[in-house]
Amino acid sequence: MKTNWEHASGAREIAKPQLEKMIASAFPEQKLLLAERTGTGLSSGTYKIRLEHADIPYLLRISAGHADVALMERAITERIDANIPVARYLHLDTSGSIFPQPWAILEWKEGVLLRDLLQSSDNQIIADAATAVGTVLARIHQYEFASHGFLAPDLHIAHTLEMGADGFLSFITDSLKTEQAVQWLDKAEQKALWDFCLLHALLLSDTVETPILVHSDFNGLNVLMRQDSNGIQVAAVLDWEFAFSGSRYVDIGNMLRYEEEQSLYEQHFIEAYRQAGGQLDEQWRLLSRLQELIALLDMLSHSTASMPVRIADLQQLIARTISL
Repeated sequence: MKTNWEHASGAREIAKPQLEKMIASAFPEQKLLLAERTGTGLSSGTYKIRLEHADIPYLLRISAGHADVALMERAITERIDANIPVARYLHLDTSGSIFPQPWAILEWKEGVLLRDLLQSSDNQIIADAATAVGTVLARIHQYEFASHGFLAPDLHIAHTLEMGADGFLSFITDSLKTEQAVQWLDKAEQKALWDFCLLHALLLSDTVETPILVHSDFNGLNVLMRQDSNGIQVAAVLDWEFAFSGSRYVDIGNMLRYEEEQSLYEQHFIEAYRQAGGQLDEQWRLLSRLQELIALLDMLSHSTASMPVRIADLQQLIARTISL
């Protein structure tokens, strides 16, 4: 699950004096005591911070996107936090006056990443985690929009997207023309990929879907788990910067990216998703693979030669996706 992937954004360490300025602007009566870089967030910088007059820690997060993306993320969490476990925003600065990138302070959520929990050899833990995650994803997908597209800061559709066969094949065509695709997929691999897409693309137009809220990076690195008297639960769904209005199969494919067909995790995840009201087409696996190819090719197109681990993983995932 993105094991040892190189960071794409090159998020740098922030010096303590800079962090102190940020805290002072957000909480004038507080003083920064401790800031620890967390291990989460491939595209953003995150710090666990402790303040002088606070008993609990907070999360300071540097956004990798521009101001509109940061505002959209906050708007999403405010809209869904009554129904979905998310970290509440306590402060957001998109002005660029204190720090060049948008940054926020959020409540700290205790828990363990789903990625790490799934390393367990206990089948019951894996099944319970899958059930919790599938249930939460179905609740996320209850939020609907008028059309497919990218979201504005106020969550209206800023730019519509063609989610059918034509839009899909256009994206695949453009991706296969990029320097990265030419460099890291040989001609036989490119042909196999194109043939697979051409064979199945019409399914995207034949499947009628209501546009719904898509997290678009819904995987074990962005889902925090906890265990209490009620069992294993989702503590928070993190990092909504890539969210948009689209197809549920984007999130299904992302979550099951590294899973074998009919794995214990997949079975319980899909069963819980359906029981919680999530609607799936009979060909949900194929629809998820098609959406996955968009994500995988997009990541490959934004990879550089300094990311050999990431590139090798993407090559294997693309080959696996079109051969299943």
